[in-house]
Amino acid sequence: MHTINYIKQYKIFSEKDLAENIFDDNTSIEIYANNMIFDFEVIEGNLLLRGRGCAFPNLISIKGNLSIDAENGEFPKLKKVGGNLTMHCTAVLDQLEKVDGNFKCIVDFNFKNLVTISGNISVKNALVTAFNKALTKIKKVIPVNHQDEVESLSEKGIFNIDIFGDNIIIPHQEIHGEVNIYGKNTSFPNLEFIHGLLKIESRDELEPQFSYDFPMLKKMKGNLKLIKTKLSLPQLKEINGTIDLIISSYAVFHIMEKSGNIIIRHNCGAKLSELKEINGSFNNYGFETCYLDKLEKVKNRFCVFKTNSPNLTEVGDLLMNMGVVYDFRHLKRINGKVSYSHKTNFDTLEYLGKWGDERIKSNYKDYTFPSLKEIEHYLYDKNEGFEHKAKNIYFKVNDNLYVTKNKFIICKLPFYEVFHFPSYHISKLVSVLKLRHHNFENFITREYEREWERYETPFFTKILNKIEKLWNEVEPMKYEEFFNAKNRNFRLFCFSYFGVENLMEKLGAEKINEAEIEVNYYKYNENKNKVLIKKINRYEVHGIKNEKLRLFTRRTSPYSYAIRCWCPSTEKEHWLWIEEEYKDNALMAIASTFRVHENIIPYIKCLKRQGDLLICELTKEIIPQGFPRPLTAEEYFSLLEVET
Repeated sequence: MHTINYIKQYKIFSEKDLAENIFDDNTSIEIYANNMIFDFEVIEGNLLLRGRGCAFPNLISIKGNLSIDAENGEFPKLKKVGGNLTMHCTAVLDQLEKVDGNFKCIVDFNFKNLVTISGNISVKNALVTAFNKALTKIKKVIPVNHQDEVESLSEKGIFNIDIFGDNIIIPHQEIHGEVNIYGKNTSFPNLEFIHGLLKIESRDELEPQFSYDFPMLKKMKGNLKLIKTKLSLPQLKEINGTIDLIISSYAVFHIMEKSGNIIIRHNCGAKLSELKEINGSFNNYGFETCYLDKLEKVKNRFCVFKTNSPNLTEVGDLLMNMGVVYDFRHLKRINGKVSYSHKTNFDTLEYLGKWGDERIKSNYKDYTFPSLKEIEHYLYDKNEGFEHKAKNIYFKVNDNLYVTKNKFIICKLPFYEVFHFPSYHISKLVSVLKLRHHNFENFITREYEREWERYETPFFTKILNKIEKLWNEVEPMKYEEFFNAKNRNFRLFCFSYFGVENLMEKLGAEKINEAEIEVNYYKYNENKNKVLIKKINRYEVHGIKNEKLRLFTRRTSPYSYAIRCWCPSTEKEHWLWIEEEYKDNALMAIASTFRVHENIIPYIKCLKRQGDLLICELTKEIIPQGFPRPLTAEEYFSLLEVET
């Protein structure tokens, strides 16, 4: 019969509390008093320091856990912590040499004498060093080559271990660290719970055998990694980490019901007959079909290649092979996306997380979801009629922009990728649009009708109406707001509306070169006769450092370039971005701002330019083909007749 050892808890708020208590084994001392001095030499239990400025000038050893949760604690002689060490604040620990348990720290700290940490180390978002070396790089792993070396392992199971010897028996019931096995015939007859990684890598050149014994193992928190190994786990019911089978490995999970990620690699296999829930993803690239007859739920991605899961009811992303028949007679929820197989029916599907990727829908003409009740995220398609079941309807209005009733996303990628990009409230879109357009009507005529995809549905009309309503409620976005935005795509999006000329003026562009050229323009007089007018056009190339635009990386050019020109009829100044290769010739630069299909160029009679619109008048009708290329300066100016 087990004996229960109760831990006595003492809370110290004053010297009186300290004097009235006797501290023995199995105690937990919580100190809330500030600026007190304690005369302990050894603390048999745990110490939780929650009062500021406390000192322990004679303390040498703590047999339990130490948690430092307050500032300015002093432990000048402390050499050993027998349990876990947790540091939420810095402290004086100049003599600390050993921590038998786990170590967790959230503050930057340097240990002067620390040699050994037997358990796991967690220093997320903190720089912790020992002997001026990052602590994570000196984490100790205990090698075991012979059975007698097992006796030196912590009885509490707080260690990381590499087993190189054969026929090693580890008697522990619980292990808090990592276990790496390279020897043969290793046995853990009492092990029920392992917190860290379990990795088994066979070094035998022969066919892998079931030579590892875990008869009592019930739960694993860490990952399971098998390399050239066969393993049977008769009592394992749950693993929180990833199961990764590599190089001819095979695993049998007799009663396991829950797992994390599962990866079955090439030439590997697994039996998972009792598995009900995967709290992660599943991938089977192995040599045999994996029968998952009791599987009901996969949280993340489920690649169904070489699987049979007839009782699946819920999945994250569902990936299937084209042309393969899958049986999902009970599937009700796909919380993410689906790659559709046209030979698979979804008669029972009620909920779909994402639907609308053009790449997927183009392959399947006859898909149906007869029981579908709701789509969480839907890219509108006028031919489907799913918009009435969609909670969030997305419209791709141009190559760079998706909009919904409440938000917009800047993304050039297909629909399923937009969820990896930040979204912004629709009011912010209006504030950006107002950088270019002085009123809503100007936006409609100059951008919406020219550049946006127009959707004939009330759902899209509501978005336009909302933009119009917000137009008089929001101010144009301030330069400082978008210029200091962290997201690069958002800054670029705003730059396109703010205008090249404004950016050049704000950031102090440098003139690279300039050129003038006499051009022949034509206009018609009152008698409708064509009249030649000669004018001198002037062009300037300016450059700006990309670091000023906050766009510079090692893979980009250090400068961006634009050409400055003036409208012949209004004398109004205009700026256009150009590519770096044209920066040294202003005439080539202005010609490069338009690209024309190669097969059209010999048949161009004249060019008529209106701002950023180029009209090509041809000698005969030609279907554009071939590679669009920029006109040369000679081609451009010899053909240019009208420019406004």
